[in-house]
Amino acid sequence: RELRTKSVEYLTSLPFDGYAIGGSLGNGKQELKELLDWMMPLFDEETVTNRQKKPRHLLGIADEESIRNAVVRGIDTLDSCYPTRVARHGTILTRKGSIKIKSGKFSKSFGVKLDDSCECSTCRHYDRAYLWHLFKANEPIAVSLAAQHNIQYMSDIMASIRNDIMEDKL
Repeated sequence: RELRTKSVEYLTSLPFDGYAIGGSLGNGKQELKELLDWMMPLFDEETVTNRQKKPRHLLGIADEESIRNAVVRGIDTLDSCYPTRVARHGTILTRKGSIKIKSGKFSKSFGVKLDDSCECSTCRHYDRAYLWHLFKANEPIAVSLAAQHNIQYMSDIMASIRNDIMEDKL
């Protein structure tokens, strides 16, 4: 914590447009929350550089729970390879939880969208059975379609969070 405090003090004394938080963020979601609970007030202190008015970016975090926990603690932007990385391994993000599309139970899911509420190109044109087939046949397009869907899912989550912020729900 001492090094993070020194880092915040030094970096916020420089004329940056915003600040990024990265590196070792703990060994789990609870430790990340604890780190942000401790660290975010450091950015709220009055300074010559007005650091409390500058955006705070969290590096490499993008599962839904961690995003929501970070936003309520003052994180403004995030980035991560999470939606595309899990797509490469056949994990599809949905509003009802993630699914492993390579599972045999999806082999006969004809006419079933990946996510009922999604309007991405993948969900509009393909069903679970077809994506299951593409993954099982090792077709490269399977990863592209899954990634396209997962990115849309994350975009929808972020739009929902933005809306909640605008309506003072967060």
